[in-house]
Amino acid sequence: MAKVEREQILAYRLHGHQLAEPAPATGLAEVAGRCYPQNTPPGSAGLALSARVRDVTEETLAEQLVGEKALLQAFGARGAPHVFPVRDAAVFTRGLLPGNEEALREFLGGAVPSLDELGMTAADLVRYTCEAVADVLDGTALIKDDLGRAAGEWITGRLPAGLRNGWNGHSPYSPKQFMGESLVRFALPVASLRGILCHGGREGRSPLLRRTDQWVGRVPGGDRDASAELVRRYLRCHGPSTARHYAEWGGIGIGQAEAAWEAVRDELVEVDLGSGVAWVAAGELARLESPAQPGPEAGPQAGPEVGRVRMLPPHDPYLQARDRERLLPDRTSHRRVWRTSGNPGVILVDGEIRAGWRPLTRSRRLAITVEPLGRIARAHRGPIEEEATRIARHRGLELGEITGW
Repeated sequence: MAKVEREQILAYRLHGHQLAEPAPATGLAEVAGRCYPQNTPPGSAGLALSARVRDVTEETLAEQLVGEKALLQAFGARGAPHVFPVRDAAVFTRGLLPGNEEALREFLGGAVPSLDELGMTAADLVRYTCEAVADVLDGTALIKDDLGRAAGEWITGRLPAGLRNGWNGHSPYSPKQFMGESLVRFALPVASLRGILCHGGREGRSPLLRRTDQWVGRVPGGDRDASAELVRRYLRCHGPSTARHYAEWGGIGIGQAEAAWEAVRDELVEVDLGSGVAWVAAGELARLESPAQPGPEAGPQAGPEVGRVRMLPPHDPYLQARDRERLLPDRTSHRRVWRTSGNPGVILVDGEIRAGWRPLTRSRRLAITVEPLGRIARAHRGPIEEEATRIARHRGLELGEITGW
């Protein structure tokens, strides 16, 4: 069994995430299908892609999502909105779809106590929600708040009489919602995983939800095992890993994750991490053992000892690995990077998290505050300024002041 060190794993993941060397602009869809960026807070997916693909702006991404519809946004892993190629939609939807009551309850998480109190199964909630979404969104689009309310009301008239009082009763999740409305909102991601629901365009700052078949047509790719393919893609970015970490990454139950893992077991090899055993695709072992080391950042201010710098947004795919102590060995800093809400972006130097960063836009200028987590050498400032300029350009802004370092 091969033994690998932390430095090898970080270099392997940088390459897998397309962070060692940006792809050309023509590779946007391919990179989105590799790294599967989350789009919360709104705009994060675009920033994640611009760190991996040259010349990606908010306008070019919008054209791919709304104009050409080569990319699709829909609820996915952990119930969060993600961006991925339409051609790979089955992988990122059906690949995570819970297949039975137990798996649905794991995915729905916080909704389960209310379902039990109501006397409704998870499968019934999902069935009612999918039927409501298909009808309510027929020929139209709604923001999430309006869809949750409309679908909850649609379901009310179709419930057995014994469930209606509880369904229309007080919601423990929000004083502005009734119970059924809140439960529908929990189930909307499953409607996305079933290929029924997606995002399409915006109303002001709020994304619009639409029927997938009326936005991009039927989800392609049903001729292959989507769950197995998703494990393969996960391991190319987050390997070496385990089924438990895959479950946490996807927001699915361990039973569902282990079943998907078992489907590709013959393709995997074990590696020794020192602290335990994990798996990587057999064909990727040589790259893990001798990963291509990222070269120094090109640029007039970069000296020969300056490592490759990347500024990543909150919830960037690179940060979604569940072995956080490998990404950031200082556990006391974890709560500064992975917060319950309000996560910062991070500054990487050759895969090492050296700082957080936060933006502030004023008068079409982007100011950035750096929050150091480790040593930021003076030689790193030039590459960081170049990265900050990239982020400002992506958003159609001028770079303002960088403070905090």
